[in-house]
Amino acid sequence: MARYVGTIERTATSAQIRAGLSHPVVDSDGHWVEYHPVMIEALRKIGGDTAVDGYGRFANMLSQNLAMTAAERRARNLGHESFWGVPSETLDRATAMMPALLNDRLDEFGIDFTVLYPTQGLGVVNVRDDEPRRAACRAYNTFAADYFAGYADRMTPAAVIPMFTPEEAIDELNH
Repeated sequence: MARYVGTIERTATSAQIRAGLSHPVVDSDGHWVEYHPVMIEALRKIGGDTAVDGYGRFANMLSQNLAMTAAERRARNLGHESFWGVPSETLDRATAMMPALLNDRLDEFGIDFTVLYPTQGLGVVNVRDDEPRRAACRAYNTFAADYFAGYADRMTPAAVIPMFTPEEAIDELNH
């Protein structure tokens, strides 16, 4: 929302726009960036080596995809992995990784509540082998729920649901 005064453009901040609304603002497509060492430690603690193996299989698939040329990805009907999804500014990167900091900045962003999707966690649902996939998803979901538990009034992480079979999807949804 831009407002012009003479020849100078003045732009309202997100917080100013939010202050003028009579309804809450819900970001239903927020994202968070996992801090790899903390995530791996939590996956191991929650799901053991099988969960870490499941995540490792996803990371290997990701590396292979990133190493492909555009022609190789096209031949295999694969999209290019996101290269724009991780903020590079220090404060923004920290905000995407730390629930307390994100919580502190939600008002600045003009957001009352956000549903947060994983960055690294999204891929574990694609692991082909049942046991490591299911272990990684279960451990990841437990980790994410614990990581954001103190902020449930303003944010919630989306779960990663494996769907190779209806039974595994239902099992993880019930968890």
